[in-house]
Amino acid sequence: MLARDTVPETQEGLKKIAGMKRSFVFYCAMTLMTTSVVAQYEPDTVFTPGWNLGINTGYYKASSNHAGYYDGRPQNENNINYVLSNPYWHQDIKEELMDEISRDSFWLEEYPAQMKYNAAMMFGFVARYNYSADFSLNFQFNFAKLHLNDFFNLEVWPAIPGNVQSFVSCPIIGVESRSNIDFSMMFSFASEKKSPVKPFFEIGVNLNSVNVKTAQIQIFDLTYNIRDVYGGLPYVPNMPLSEYPIKQGGVGYGLYSSVGARYIMSKDFWIELLGMINYSTINLEGYKGFGLHWAPVLRLVLSPAMLNAQVY
Repeated sequence: MLARDTVPETQEGLKKIAGMKRSFVFYCAMTLMTTSVVAQYEPDTVFTPGWNLGINTGYYKASSNHAGYYDGRPQNENNINYVLSNPYWHQDIKEELMDEISRDSFWLEEYPAQMKYNAAMMFGFVARYNYSADFSLNFQFNFAKLHLNDFFNLEVWPAIPGNVQSFVSCPIIGVESRSNIDFSMMFSFASEKKSPVKPFFEIGVNLNSVNVKTAQIQIFDLTYNIRDVYGGLPYVPNMPLSEYPIKQGGVGYGLYSSVGARYIMSKDFWIELLGMINYSTINLEGYKGFGLHWAPVLRLVLSPAMLNAQVY
């Protein structure tokens, strides 16, 4: 009886052992397959010290703290009164108003309430030296052409029938080129799950350069440059006046920071998406204080492995 009872128990034990062997073999096979796949590319362990080069593109929004430079107020170096106080231009404006609305008496009633920079496309490049997988020194240059558009009001007299007061809204336009150079330290964070997405942040300093390109007003079909291009001489029709090049703007400074994530496409190429902030001065006469400028940025980066590859 004892022997007969032992046979089924022994067979059942052998089946369990065989099942355990199959499970073990399956586990080993899966482990080898997983290791093989991960070994092909582990974004947190593949690292080559050296240089990265890349390109930036973004959507730059400048602080409004400096936009008042373009609003044409009397205290600004480019102001609307520069045009309106000239007797020849004043007469031309009177004739234009008479042609358009049958009024020739006017005065400047209201300046733009708050000039703002329009957001603009930004382009640039980045150069980076990697000391380790998690620390790099970063240099980048970005350029944007900024536009400002607003209105000032001329009051005309007598008022147009049906109105107590009559106003003519006139565009005022500014154009500025702005370059930013940022020197920063980059700190990256490894992913616990070997994910190709790797967060990072940057902190550093900013140098910038601005150059005023345009400061104009429009009154119907008349367009006037409110920059004193005649070197302090009054405009006189039919006089041989020379227009002098004007350099307005200069170099500013401040702080730079960004937060973003890197998506590693391969060991030779990756994409970075980041939010960039500059807290910096802008060198525009009368508006040289600090302002907060920001941009979402997309970077395309080539790794050191590609840049440092030797060609035989």
